[in-house]
Amino acid sequence: MSTIVCGTASLAVAGLFYVWRAYHDKLMLKQQQLRQRVAFMLWVMANGVVE
Repeated sequence: MSTIVCGTASLAVAGLFYVWRAYHDKLMLKQQQLRQRVAFMLWVMANGVVE
């Protein structure tokens, strides 16, 4: 019985970690995209408009 309880607890902890990790990765990707867009906008503004 205790083996089942330990296994279930381990699975629950691993599941919570993987859910948190997926959420964290999604936030990091969103922030990275925002940084890249801002950097591109500043680069375009620094180079001026080409006519």
